[in-house]
Amino acid sequence: MDELEYYRTHSAATDPGAHRNLLDDRPADPAALAKLVGGLIVHRDWTWRFGFTLPEHRRDEANTRTVSAMLDRLGSLDERQPSERLAGTCRDFTVLLVALLRAAGVPARARAGFAGYFTEGFYDDHWVVETWSAATSSWHLVDAQVAGAPPGTYNTAAGLDPLDVPRDAFLVGGQAWRDCRTGAHDPSTFGVAVAGLTGMWEIQGNVLRDLAALNRAETLPWDNWGLIPVHYDELPHADLDLLDRVAAVSAAGGPLPVSEAAYASDPRIPAPSSAP
Repeated sequence: MDELEYYRTHSAATDPGAHRNLLDDRPADPAALAKLVGGLIVHRDWTWRFGFTLPEHRRDEANTRTVSAMLDRLGSLDERQPSERLAGTCRDFTVLLVALLRAAGVPARARAGFAGYFTEGFYDDHWVVETWSAATSSWHLVDAQVAGAPPGTYNTAAGLDPLDVPRDAFLVGGQAWRDCRTGAHDPSTFGVAVAGLTGMWEIQGNVLRDLAALNRAETLPWDNWGLIPVHYDELPHADLDLLDRVAAVSAAGGPLPVSEAAYASDPRIPAPSSAP
């Protein structure tokens, strides 16, 4: 299959299923679609920015794995009050925008990595959309969570355009791995700072989650399989070499035949059909 056609085609996660009609006749415009997504999802850890506290029992909404299930819960694509939105994470903003773009005929894919524009001097675990621009014949990064919120909501770095995120502001998992392995970045500045989870082991997970996303397997941010649970410090040299090779593919974003070959190169790399 042609690479652009591949990324126009729904995955198991982005397929709207019985709700396909809700995605019909939407503009093929990332800005408009990101705003739509922003009216449907609220980040479960940042509801205070929207003036309410999320009840603890609602945190499990972030385990909604597919767009079809999201739409089951939402019922429509009508904007609603923040407290009535799906309580998700950056991954959910990303996957829903990818679904809308694919439905509009725009090649799009999820990317798992680290954003350097939320906390000065730190790269936060984060997911964004990568969408194809016919005008420039190139891929562009779109932060659906930030682009869909009122300006200033997330206090991002000055001058950040969430509809065209610079490559040095968001590092896909493979690029973060390569930079930290070569000493270009300090691995202690990558991860989930509020949870005290930083370092190469945090980066290791997003190397595989990003490669999975390039193969249209959009996992949850905390899915663990294969090589992910093995602590970085316990990886043998052969596995480090394997991750170096996989990271190079993630960093390059393909091309598709290379992504597919890397994904199939070792049984510990592909995500299970329903990742644990």
